[in-house]
Amino acid sequence: MKLGEAIEQILVESGLSISAFSRQVGYSRQYIYELLKSKDTGFARKIQLDTLRKICDATGYSLEKLLADIEYIPKPKSEFDPNTVVVIGKNGERAYYVLSERDVNLIDQLAKSLSKSEGQDKEKQAAKE
Repeated sequence: MKLGEAIEQILVESGLSISAFSRQVGYSRQYIYELLKSKDTGFARKIQLDTLRKICDATGYSLEKLLADIEYIPKPKSEFDPNTVVVIGKNGERAYYVLSERDVNLIDQLAKSLSKSEGQDKEKQAAKE
């Protein structure tokens, strides 16, 4: 993602206009427009880390996420493949299982069913008391 795209995303998520955003981060509207322009021109604009930090501090956006979005730092990779289940035994030993989509759906349904029945059991217990 280019810097301009990331800034645009921050603007959308924060609900701020460019004027309000520029006031909040302490930079001119012209500077903010220049940052936004980099998404259209393809020009990879250099920016100071302090500037990115100011933007994040002013909007509550995660600096780590912004740095990963603009590929300043590599995005964290998942430790596991999708649909991996880790089972930790009583002795702390771990077993890893990669499940099919069908198995994941079955486990999801089972968990929902158990959750519902547990809730019903608690309601019955509360009614008895």
